Amino acid sequence: MAGQVAYQGAPGAFGEEACRAFLPGWEPIAQPSFAAVVEAVQDGATERGMLPLRNSAAGDVPGIEALIRDSGLALLSRHRLPVRMHLLGLPGANLATIRRVASHPTALAQCKSWLDASGLVAEEAPNTALAAQALAASGDPCRAVLASAFAAELYGLIILRKNVHDQDDNATTFGVIAREAEG
Repeated sequence: MAGQVAYQGAPGAFGEEACRAFLPGWEPIAQPSFAAVVEAVQDGATERGMLPLRNSAAGDVPGIEALIRDSGLALLSRHRLPVRMHLLGLPGANLATIRRVASHPTALAQCKSWLDASGLVAEEAPNTALAAQALAASGDPCRAVLASAFAAELYGLIILRKNVHDQDDNATTFGVIAREAEG
């Protein structure tokens, strides 16, 4: 194991996926917020942090650039992660039962055209995987979330509709942060 890398959210988050893809061998550690990811690196609780910088459809993730700049941490690298956004629901739910869909604001923005056409009411959540976790605990068949297939698997949800993102090449650029620049 190379070390620990902090990401925002819960298991099944795209941040965790980025950790596994771009820092293989590192242990992903969930944090409740982007600020907590920065604090974990600053305090030495983890050696690295993984933060979403920009999505190809939704643009810059609000506040991240300033958070990194003001932290005194180094941005070691940037990596582009293809993002496949799926509509997830509880087992037994179907598109006809769904009234509301929750996800991170950036995820909602990636699916804006689809959401507008669907007539579903969008609700913001702190993270895609946290939205999936909350849906699983709620038992509400009228609710759905936008998240990954891995989040569906982890939280016992079903994929009601695959690939609801507006752009086929949907991707998020993640940045790896550390206390010091390497090399």
